Amino acid sequence: MRISPMDIRQQQFTIRVLRGFDRQEVDTFLEQVALDYEQLIKENALLKEQLAALEERSHGIEDREKMLQDTLVTTQRLSEEMKDNARREANLLIREAELQGDKLLEEVRAEEAKLKAEILALKRTRRQLAEGLRLTLDMYQRLVAEEFGDAAAGPH
Repeated sequence: MRISPMDIRQQQFTIRVLRGFDRQEVDTFLEQVALDYEQLIKENALLKEQLAALEERSHGIEDREKMLQDTLVTTQRLSEEMKDNARREANLLIREAELQGDKLLEEVRAEEAKLKAEILALKRTRRQLAEGLRLTLDMYQRLVAEEFGDAAAGPH
């Protein structure tokens, strides 16, 4: 059971005849103890209020800290997901570009092969035309030689 300042003030002591206490001194001492005790109770109550306020504030800070921690974890997770998505998208774009490049390269190679075939065909045609022209010139030359050769031989 706790003793209150009032209990201290109202405390009565038995006085012995031979060995008694100075009543004034005891009362002064008890009053001083009561005042000190009363001050301690007030300080204790104030400290309890401050402690409660600090604990409440601490809980608020802990809640905010947890929320910030959760936000940080979520942000890190989202950041990793965004990086992974960016990597996947970049890889996809690279693959698409490579496929498109391969397709263009095949088209260019096909066009090159077509042009080479056309060049060969044109060279063959040129040779054939040159050969045909040579044959035609030879034939005309023989005809002219025959014509002019017979004409030169005839009047003689």
